[in-house]
Amino acid sequence: MYLKGVAGVGATIAASMGVSASDGDYEEVVVDAYDSVTYTVGSGETLENLLIDISAPHAKFYIRANGRDWTVRNIGIKGTWDDDTKEEPFIVNVSSGGTGHVENFYWADGTAPFDKQRTYGGAATGCYIANAHSGTLVMENLNLQGFSDNGVYGSSPGDLPSHPSGGGGNGQVIIRNSYAANCAPAGFRLGSDGSRLENCVVTNCTRNYWGFYRDTEIVDCDLSDTSQHGDIVVSDSHWDDNATVTVENTYFERTGKHGSKGRVVGSSADRTPRTRPDQVEGVPLTPEEAALGSSSAEPSLPSNGDDGTRDEDDDSDEDEIGADDRHLLAFVTDTNARNARYEFTAEGPVDFASAPYDSPSGGNIEGGPGNDSIDEANGAVHVNGLTGGGFGDAFTVEGPITEINIKQPDVMWAELNGEQMTPEEIVTETAGDAEDDSGSEDENDDESDHPPNAIVIDATETRDTADYSFEVSGSVEKATHHAATIDDGDSVEGTAVKGAVDDSKDAYWFSGDITDFWLNGNAFVDVEYGAE
Repeated sequence: MYLKGVAGVGATIAASMGVSASDGDYEEVVVDAYDSVTYTVGSGETLENLLIDISAPHAKFYIRANGRDWTVRNIGIKGTWDDDTKEEPFIVNVSSGGTGHVENFYWADGTAPFDKQRTYGGAATGCYIANAHSGTLVMENLNLQGFSDNGVYGSSPGDLPSHPSGGGGNGQVIIRNSYAANCAPAGFRLGSDGSRLENCVVTNCTRNYWGFYRDTEIVDCDLSDTSQHGDIVVSDSHWDDNATVTVENTYFERTGKHGSKGRVVGSSADRTPRTRPDQVEGVPLTPEEAALGSSSAEPSLPSNGDDGTRDEDDDSDEDEIGADDRHLLAFVTDTNARNARYEFTAEGPVDFASAPYDSPSGGNIEGGPGNDSIDEANGAVHVNGLTGGGFGDAFTVEGPITEINIKQPDVMWAELNGEQMTPEEIVTETAGDAEDDSGSEDENDDESDHPPNAIVIDATETRDTADYSFEVSGSVEKATHHAATIDDGDSVEGTAVKGAVDDSKDAYWFSGDITDFWLNGNAFVDVEYGAE
């Protein structure tokens, strides 16, 4: 059975949603404000050539594909998901012994970013693969950008038997020729045996690829410019499965591990990475292209010269941002800001810069001499500026940033290397650069000795709250590890710790082992043995 556009879905949907046929070979569905449209695809069925417009406030769509030998293809989503209730608009599941296909799916408008008070934003997943998935799912030519709950959330089929949802079906997930960017907590997140990425580009996600459980592969991909934890991250601190990610002919810059287990097998390819969707074969660049089943992408093999290798002399300033003591510092505003002023002081050189991303409202983030000034005096660099209207200013800064003053913090915030931080966190994060210049062993070392292990409770990604307590068999003390804050409300009494995070991050140095741990809320927990 084929469902072409809305044909066969139901007359009530067509009547309530105002379906209008386009001149091309696809159907367009315009969803009214505070309304929704749902498509259900069963065994042997195909949903294709459909453009769903959810541009109206709180407009929603749902696609549910379940069974075997089904196909969802040539689907373009236009508009941003702006509801802050956590939802999975697109859920897929393949029965044991069957195959499912998702082809040519575009949703690059993603979810609306939350404002600072978390009163407005979107909390959706690009595509969620159900826990029960036990067949083979092939996903190809995806363009997914800007999701707050993963581009593809595909680890649930690997859930362990102790998971609240029960053990997953361990079905295979293969993602080919696809693109993901600007997603949290991951661009592509897989966790079932034999699952893999093939010829994909992922950039600027909190974790570009997250091998959550079991054994997965990455082949012929480019993963770069992760915004926080790593281009390739393995395992999870709560479930702590011995996950393994094997890489082949893949470019990546940083790896990370949650918990005490997990490993990445293989090394990075030596080349300039692809970073754009038009560099991946078949990826649709607009919702209309997706609905038509076409692509204007002109793919190119990753290269930096005729031989495809990366020469040391070819490194640009942009490649070095965030490396060693060179940082991108940005001041970003919401649309209500007017002449929002800021100033900061740094110990090293400061230059005007252009951020490689836009503000949440779509404005450029670029410094310049018009309203901004850079002055050197008494061995320090002082910068003053103003911006507003959803735009921002950016600077490259070498060395420590010693002071930041934001005049209107209700409409302006600061970002370091693409990550929103408080001024205090930025000062702490860059303070280690001075130690690096003088030969210090580790940017996270305090001047005094501290225990060797670290635990981090992080609610900055979830933008939520959590209470926690734990005990250790040795000593424990508060820390600023990974730009965590030290809060008076958190207590350390002997070997026992009690605290809370609210869109913030706490860290502790400890020795021995964690003998008891309790968490109530929504936060990530990392335990790092030998963190020094």
